Amino acid sequence: MRYPAVEGAFYPSGEEQLKKEVERAFSKGAGLPELGDKKNLIAVVSPHAGYVYSGWVASYAYREIAENYSQPPTFVILGPNHTGKGSGVALSREDWETPLGVASNDRELGKLIQKNSRIVDFDELAHQSEHSVEVQLPFLQFIYKDFKFVPICLGLGDYETADGIAHAILKASQEMKRDIFVIASSDFTHFEDAQSAKKKDELALEAIKRLDAKLFLNEVENNNISICGYAPIMVAIIYSKLKGGKEAKVLKYANSGDVTKDYHEVVAYCSVAFPK
Repeated sequence: MRYPAVEGAFYPSGEEQLKKEVERAFSKGAGLPELGDKKNLIAVVSPHAGYVYSGWVASYAYREIAENYSQPPTFVILGPNHTGKGSGVALSREDWETPLGVASNDRELGKLIQKNSRIVDFDELAHQSEHSVEVQLPFLQFIYKDFKFVPICLGLGDYETADGIAHAILKASQEMKRDIFVIASSDFTHFEDAQSAKKKDELALEAIKRLDAKLFLNEVENNNISICGYAPIMVAIIYSKLKGGKEAKVLKYANSGDVTKDYHEVVAYCSVAFPK
């Protein structure tokens, strides 16, 4: 079992308080999720800061998921490695606990992803203190009573790695004859003034909207854009393209200043949808 690392810090530690916090995020953001069956969505990008700062932005991605899937697909949640611990591409085989219950790991899918890739390792150390995957789970638990997921923590950020992971997920999906949905966990520009952050992030978002992972990586590297989860975002872009996606849609862009009212040094957040 992987126990919570950031409860009481990034989100409340009690079940009722956490439910209320997630509800508050939806109410402030996209509105409460309504289950539907559009089935027109392949992946999303969702932020991973403390809920008070970015939960309302994340709500746009999760409302989109709810409207497309009344029954949950299997989720592959990819987050960046902030701690530097463990393998460069670390797949956890544990079930994960949050104050809202236990999220079940799809070990069969994880095994196939690892088998179909030369770079994915089974590794729990990378996940131990990492928050980027963990903070996504209560949103899914709020929407669905029961779902399965595979958590992957990325310390490597080159195009080839992202491409290999996206192909491994697709192949596993085909072998299992099952719908696999990708969630890329990422914040956008860190610790710049809001205007500068937006200018940089717009370059990255243009590349994302065009589903051009190489251009996206170039923009990040050439403009020194501090998007922590750029590797998970590349996986989402490539996977969407492999699944026949043609474009991505920015659902909501905001920054920490929208909460703190301090726009001199912000962290930016964005929810992005990748439709079929």
